Amino acid sequence: MRRKFVEIIGFVSVLAVLAAACSSDNKGVATSGTSSAGTVATTPTTATTATNTATAPSDSAAAVTTPDSSSDTTPAPIGAKAGPPFATATAQQTFIDTSRPTSPAKGPQLPSRTIVTTIVYPQAPGPFPLIVLSHGLTGLPGRLSQLSTAWAQAGYVVALPKFPLTNATAPDAVANVFDVNNQPKDVSFVIDQVLAMNGDDASPLFGRIDANHIGVAGHSLGAATTYGVAFNGCCKDPRIKAVMILAGFVLVTTGANDFTRKVPVLIIHGDADATLNIALDQALYPQLAGPKWFITLIGADHSTAFEDSPNPDDQLVKTVTTDFWNGTLAGNANALDALATDAVVAGVSTLQASP
Repeated sequence: MRRKFVEIIGFVSVLAVLAAACSSDNKGVATSGTSSAGTVATTPTTATTATNTATAPSDSAAAVTTPDSSSDTTPAPIGAKAGPPFATATAQQTFIDTSRPTSPAKGPQLPSRTIVTTIVYPQAPGPFPLIVLSHGLTGLPGRLSQLSTAWAQAGYVVALPKFPLTNATAPDAVANVFDVNNQPKDVSFVIDQVLAMNGDDASPLFGRIDANHIGVAGHSLGAATTYGVAFNGCCKDPRIKAVMILAGFVLVTTGANDFTRKVPVLIIHGDADATLNIALDQALYPQLAGPKWFITLIGADHSTAFEDSPNPDDQLVKTVTTDFWNGTLAGNANALDALATDAVVAGVSTLQASP
């Protein structure tokens, strides 16, 4: 309990810095129950070639359904599909969880939680592993299109939820920071709904998802959400098979954390992060059961290595994160060896690992 209190006080002490950084920051599961969802979908963007970067998806709810006719949706076993890079497409879904309320710090409570979710996926039959990528405080899915597109090109379906109270368009988002306690269950709810789309022959995701290989990733407050969905007793989701933390920390307070759970974890943090000090993730790393990897980005700040803005670390981050997914979700026996090599660049990055 004392550790949890210290973590909360530590976060409150950096909240002013976090708020100052959030104008350009996209910082940021558990088993959901009998939630029902209404969905509205569109596939507004389709990359014509695998080397093109898909246009950043809109962060507003779509109101039109556009059929996806860009690819065959017949499932194929993992390893039997054509190799990457894949052309990608995007869809936007509005998922409504009627089992849980939305309770802002200011303003009226709503009886349900609306989670607009951007989904980036390969234009190939699949099935592909699923990754849920969580934005941070005052973040948006559209600011993470660089990573989500790279992963989709590598053969992953990537779902990016827009959390109802902490996204950049939410009133008083910074005041709603402790809605992070509800966000792990948002992630699990999104997993539920995306898997339902996988079984719907009218969905653009029909047959594209391998439900046995699911990973979660998040930046900043999204990383706190990710720690929650992977390790917190309130909302630990047993479907999670791999975890990625980007400049993160622990904040979910509704249950006890159990870091003895053996699940692969990759942490990436800049040692010049003035918003959330690298020591926050470094303190967690020894507690993780592993296998685990910690990449330090030398001289990197809190956000630019992970956001869409050009940064010298962009290619390294895309490469090592894809290595991690390939080794932990796609069953590529050589990918983790590649990670060990790709993560160490003189003057740029260092690696600590317990594979």
